[in-house]
Amino acid sequence: MLEWLTTDPLNGIIITITFFISIIIGKYLRMKRTANKGKLIEPRIKILFVFLLIISITLMGHWYLPILICVICILISLRSNTFADYSRKLIFPVILSFFIILIQGLTYGINKINYWVITLYYEGLDFGFLIFARVIAAASLMILLLSDTSENEIIETMRWYRVPGTMIDISSLMSRYAKSFLKEARKIKLAQESRCGFSKRSGFREKMYDVASITGALIMRAQMRAEIVYKAMLSRGWKHDQGSLAGPLKRKDLLMGFVFSMGIIILLGIDRVL
Repeated sequence: MLEWLTTDPLNGIIITITFFISIIIGKYLRMKRTANKGKLIEPRIKILFVFLLIISITLMGHWYLPILICVICILISLRSNTFADYSRKLIFPVILSFFIILIQGLTYGINKINYWVITLYYEGLDFGFLIFARVIAAASLMILLLSDTSENEIIETMRWYRVPGTMIDISSLMSRYAKSFLKEARKIKLAQESRCGFSKRSGFREKMYDVASITGALIMRAQMRAEIVYKAMLSRGWKHDQGSLAGPLKRKDLLMGFVFSMGIIILLGIDRVL
C-alpha cells in the first residue's frame, strides 16, 4: 500500500491515512460490541438474583424445581459453549451430593429397603435426593455466574451493596493469590520429596507429619508474602475504605430486578402448592 507514495504522493498519503483510520475505527467498534455482549443484565441485578434464587432453592421442599433449574443451567452452558468448563467444575458438587444421599439412606428413616446385604431407608433416600437437587442447582447457578461475571464486577457489586470492606479485601486477595499459594505448595512438596519425604515406605503417621510440615511452611510463607503485598499496595496509594465507583441503577434494571424477585416468589409459591 505504501508504494502509492512514489507515484502519486498526495493521493497515497490520503489513502494511507484513511486506511489506518478505518482500522482504528473498526477495532474500536469491535471492542465496544464485545464489551456490550452478554451485558443485557446489570451485574448488580444478576448477582442479587442469583443470591436470592440460591436462598429460595434451600427453602424448597420438593426436588422438581431445583432439577428444572439445573437443566436450564445446562442448556445455557450448551448455548454459550461453556459446557465443558461447566461440567468439569460440577464434578465435585455431584460427588459430594452422592455422598450425602448415601449417608442419609443408610442412617435416616423408618421404612427399610433391603437391597442385597445393604439396608437403606426410604425417608433417608428421599431427603438425600432433595439435598442432592438443592446442591446441584445452587452449584450450577454459581458456576454460570462466575463464568459470565468478571472478578472486578463481583467485587464492585459487593462494595455497592455495602458489604464490609474487610470481607471484600480478603475475598479479592484470596482469589488473586490462590494460584500462587498452590504453586508455592508444589515447590515445598518437591523440596521435601527431594529430601526423602513422602516416601512410599512411610506409614500413615510419617505422611501426616510431612503434610503438617508443608502446611506450616506454607502458612509462614503466606504470612510473609501478605505483609509484603500489603506494604506494596499502601505505597501505591491503595486505601482500605474506598467507595464504590458504580453509578445508580437505571429504570430498566430496577424493573428487571422487580420481575426477577416476583419470579422467585412465584417459584416458592409453586413449590408450596406441589
